[in-house]
Amino acid sequence: MIFVLQVHGTAILAFDADDLDDANAYAESHGLREDLTELSSGGAPLWNGTDAIDVRPATDAEASLFEEQRREDWEDEPHADAEDFEVYLVPLDEPEED
Repeated sequence: MIFVLQVHGTAILAFDADDLDDANAYAESHGLREDLTELSSGGAPLWNGTDAIDVRPATDAEASLFEEQRREDWEDEPHADAEDFEVYLVPLDEPEED
């Protein structure tokens, strides 16, 4: 089942999980939370490290976008791990070069 992470009502990330408990566990994972504080959209971090992160089932449109992106990724890289696939639903800023 496809789930979406939201911050302040904004859909940030779509991902696959077996059920809502697994989706919530993923949302609470340290690695994901670290990524959300390091990645930005429109110059602002995706998550400030303190606000609530909500998890909900994806809408039909979000699930379709997720499946389309997963198919395209699989065509580009057939050995890609389908279980770890995620789709950011907001445009990501380019990382700053050091």
